[in-house]
Amino acid sequence: MIQNNNFSIEINELHLSKIKDIYNANTDVCVRFEDGFCLNVIVGTPQNLQYLMEKDEINFWEPGLTWVIVQKLTKEIIHEAIQSYKDARPNGYWLKLYYFATDIDITVFDQLQAQ
Repeated sequence: MIQNNNFSIEINELHLSKIKDIYNANTDVCVRFEDGFCLNVIVGTPQNLQYLMEKDEINFWEPGLTWVIVQKLTKEIIHEAIQSYKDARPNGYWLKLYYFATDIDITVFDQLQAQ
């Protein structure tokens, strides 16, 4: 587990160590905030997205689970990426927005647009 000022990143290091091609893979990462809130994101590489689209015979990556895209899967790069998402706006805004995006009532956007 990598600890930072107000959140921690939990990576399955055994899974990470077994990855044969760090340029074509993905892994689950748990981000735990100091208030105890925990969210899971998938950290993967562009090559892995390409592989998955070819495997599933699709032409685009569909909306869904939160993905953080990195050049290669290493603990250091995963931490750097999560830190960037966390720091871009206060309180982990981007991580939380992506995590809850599928649960947001669309009428909220309609109301905001009307304003």
